[in-house]
Amino acid sequence: MSNNRVNVLLDLLVCIGIQIPCFSQSTIKSVDTDHFEIEISQNNPQGITILQVTDMHIGGTGEGKWKKDLITYKRIRKLIETYNPDLLAVTGDLLTGEKPFGALLASSVVQFFDGLERPWLYVFGNHDPEGGFGRQAIAEVFAESKWHILGKHPVNSEWNEKYDYLVDLKILGSDKPAWQVYGFDSGSEKGYKSIKSDQLDWYKQTSQASLQRYGQKTRAISIFHIPLIQYQLLQNDTSMKKQGHMKEKVWYEEDDGSVYETFLEVGNIEATFCGHDHYNNYWGTYKGGITLAYGYISGESTKYAWPPGGKLITLPTDGTAIQIENVVPVLD
Repeated sequence: MSNNRVNVLLDLLVCIGIQIPCFSQSTIKSVDTDHFEIEISQNNPQGITILQVTDMHIGGTGEGKWKKDLITYKRIRKLIETYNPDLLAVTGDLLTGEKPFGALLASSVVQFFDGLERPWLYVFGNHDPEGGFGRQAIAEVFAESKWHILGKHPVNSEWNEKYDYLVDLKILGSDKPAWQVYGFDSGSEKGYKSIKSDQLDWYKQTSQASLQRYGQKTRAISIFHIPLIQYQLLQNDTSMKKQGHMKEKVWYEEDDGSVYETFLEVGNIEATFCGHDHYNNYWGTYKGGITLAYGYISGESTKYAWPPGGKLITLPTDGTAIQIENVVPVLD
């Protein structure tokens, strides 16, 4: 590695280590390797707020890419200052596929997100494990973070384990979650570029265990990277109301529709949030009542059709509907 590249990354670490004022008051508890609790003490009458960021593609080695990464961090920091969300959801392709210095790159990401001083939920995108620095290596670095959440569970397949997890979102003083988040690894390698049956088995078992634990179904959302085939069916159906932009076909890769059908069968997930397609940021409710939502491209280095930003998600605690909004930072 050249001295110039090392110096650039060290400069990046120093720059993104500048912290912003912390307004979020949340604590994270690890219940199991695939189960976490976040207790939120912030009293927001609107509900629990999540800033979704996606497809940042941090760490490209092309000329000037590091400058764009700094702009990406600046834009996300501005969104945090503006909307002060309770937590973040990072829905994949956080890192580029180029990783000649993977551990240092992953460390710089931890430094930035931990500097925002609030929980950040992460799921793998298709590019994150590329470049010789894979899931296990990334997870090892991220495990040193104070604020990150990335879980895993064993499966009976050649993979041995999958990076899926459940998060209970609890308001301070409550013994039951107001909402739950199911995070899924939607895969990257050929033959695995979708949420598979062993992961759906885990989801059904985990949902049943939650039902038994709390005595009721808990309202839930799901986050993952690669969209479901139903996103394309929603896009095609002109009778269904949609908000946001639809500028490309849906790259649902190997999804066969079974994920959505399983979500309907279990009956707890009300909305899904993905990334992957850089020119879509729309959302709408599909047959059966689940809202399908794209994230809003967040990376300055990513190919995009609009200035990078994020998606603001509000999970109400009064029984009303989820609120979704595309948000773009206003920089000085």
